[in-house]
This record gives sequence, C-alpha cells and structure tokens, in this order.
Amino acid sequence: MVYLLIGALTLGMGQDTLVITLEDATRRALDISPAVAAARGAIHIPRGERAEAFWPFPDNPAVSFGRVRRRSPGTTVFDREWSITQSVGISGDWLVRTSAAGQRIKAAEELVADAERRVRMQTSFLYLDLAIAERQAALADSNAMFAERLAQFARRQMAAGEINRLEQNTAILEAARARSRAERARANTEAAAAQLHRMLGLSGDPDLRTSSLPAVPVGPVPDADVLLGIAWDRRPDLRAATFGLRAAGRDVTAARLSVIPQLTVSLISGREDGTDRLRGFAIGFSVPLFHNGQQTRGLATAGRAAAAATLTAVERALRADVVAALSRFHRARNAERRFASDVLRAAADNVALTETALTEGEVSLTDVVVLRSAAVNAQIEYLDVRADLTRAWFALAGALDLTPHALNELLGNPKDQ
Repeated sequence: MVYLLIGALTLGMGQDTLVITLEDATRRALDISPAVAAARGAIHIPRGERAEAFWPFPDNPAVSFGRVRRRSPGTTVFDREWSITQSVGISGDWLVRTSAAGQRIKAAEELVADAERRVRMQTSFLYLDLAIAERQAALADSNAMFAERLAQFARRQMAAGEINRLEQNTAILEAARARSRAERARANTEAAAAQLHRMLGLSGDPDLRTSSLPAVPVGPVPDADVLLGIAWDRRPDLRAATFGLRAAGRDVTAARLSVIPQLTVSLISGREDGTDRLRGFAIGFSVPLFHNGQQTRGLATAGRAAAAATLTAVERALRADVVAALSRFHRARNAERRFASDVLRAAADNVALTETALTEGEVSLTDVVVLRSAAVNAQIEYLDVRADLTRAWFALAGALDLTPHALNELLGNPKDQ
C-alpha cells in the first residue's frame, strides 16, 4: 500500500537507467567480488601442501660426484665415484600430513562458500538501502511539489487579501523546507546507488534503480532452536572451522611421529685405478639427538589450540547471529504492523483530506501545513520501520546461509513486494 501511495518510481527514467533485481545484483557481485576471488586463490596453499606431502620422502635426492687423484712412483691414476642418496620416512608421518592437507583443502573450499555468503548479505543490504532511499526520495519530492504549489496558492490568497502575511510565510517556509528534504533524500539515493555500483563493479555510470524486494513473511516463523538447527547444518564457516580443527589435530600426530629416525639409502657407483668398477649401496639413519621436533610439536600444539578456539568462536557467533536477527525481525515486524494498521492509514487519509479540505475552505492554510507535514513525516518514518524489518529478514537469511528468496520459499512465502 505504501508503494502505491508513493507512486511508481520508473516514471521519467532515461535511456541510461539500469533497473536491477536483487538476484541479478547478487549474481553480479559474486562474479566480481575480490573477497571471493581471494578465497578461491587461497585453496592453492593446502593443495600445494598435499602435493608435497604425498610422497614418503622428506627431502629431494642428493646426487654427488667425486674424483680423487692417486700418485705413485712413475704413475698417476684417478678414482671416480657417483652416489645418489635419498631419505625415506618410515614413521608414516607423511600419510598423516597428507590427510591434514586434505582437511585444509576442505576448509578452504568452505571459506569460499562463506565469502560468498558474506557477499550476498552485503549486496542485499546495499540493495535494500538503495530501494528505501528511492522510495523516500520519491515521497519527499512529491511532498515538495505539493508544498511549492501551496506556497503559490498562498501568494495568490495574500494578494487577494484572504490570508495574512504570517500564513503566507508559513507556506513559503514549508515549501523551502520540503524542497530541502527532497534534495537531501535525492543525495542519499545517489550515495546508496554509488555504494551498490561499487559492489557490482559496473562499467560506465548508469542510473542504477532497484526492482522488487523479497516479501517479508506475515505468518509464523520457526523459533530459534529450529533456525539454529538449519544454520548448524548449512553455515560454511562452521564447517571450515571443524575441518581446520581436524587438520590441526593431525598436525600434532605428524609432529609426534617426526621423532622416529628417518632411513637414508644411497646407491654408489665408481671406477678405481682406472680399471676396477665399483658398485654398492649404503643404509643409514638420521638420529634425532639434538633436533627431535621440539619446535614442530610446539607449533602444532599451538595451532590445535588456536583451531579449537576458532571453532568455539564461530559456534558462538553463529548462535548470536541467528538469535539477534530473529529478535530484531519479531520486534521490527510488530512495529511495522502497528504502523501499517494505525499510523500509515491515518497518514494517507490526512494527505488526501487536507487537500480536499483546503479546496473547500474547511481548514486554514496553516492547518494544512501542520497536518500534511505530520502525515508525510509518518510515511517517511514508516519507510524506516520497513527498512529495519527487511534488514532483519536479510540478516536472518544470511545467518542461515540462504538467500532471502530461498528463505521465503522455505517458509511458503515466495511473493515479492
């Protein structure tokens, strides 16, 4: 009803006007988001870690060549030797490190999904800011045009001697104030459009306009426990923290296994005295006497503690996100219902009645200014209440890792407003 009251926003749009839906805006934001691109690039770190840990060789093979000159009375000969040496892990720590890297790959993939969730939320908030700013600007401009017509009417009445200067000045002041509010509202619209324009990374400088907003459900909404269950199953940051803790636990296991000596195998070939050919091998062990993985175990233990703390923080944040968004939604919906049922209807009636009453001479010009100003202020305040309600609904959808449309369909409320 309030959107019909404000009027169609598409009137007077130029050729450079771009009308965009929330779904299109979200899709575009995800395609060009630097945060999402950075999260996708971060996956290469654990992938490289897993590629290195795949083989049971802690380092690369060492190839060496030696040449020795032997001199005896009347003769000089050269001995040559080639060797290839490779360390081999026999503790199985490479298997554990490979598994840990696999868990980190899963965590990185979930962080990509979480970056997308945050981008969707941010885009929906910016889209809402622009949608509300457009409607406030349309209302303020409509009010300013009426106030300016009223000021012209007051001047004619003053010239005819039907009103005094005080009433004329009141109408003129109200027209100036209304036009000032309209200009500020238009500036807010342009600022909101600039923020959404930045988020979408659009080329050129089109006049960006919004389309419909997802409907806010009017029926019952599940309680916090049900919504927390949905969030617990869907939130990618929670899964990422869980995978991170698993990887950290396996890092600790791998660090403990690193104290087991490593096997060293060497293949030897050479020629002695220019004629004798040598073939052989050597086997040895690296003894962890001075360096037995103290730093590695310390870092792994600290990493596991940090991962556990991160998981706890994510769990608490998830619960707070859902409970806070749900509480704001219920409060904002109650406020919006009160406005829609009581305040908004009375304000709409007063806007129409004051114009009729002034034409018929039933009220003074000053009364028209006061009554209409109160009615318009109520309509503008309603838009603020409507924005709070929709923002809470968007926040709840983001807390559940759902788009507003998907959450509406889940609750059987697919219509737009």
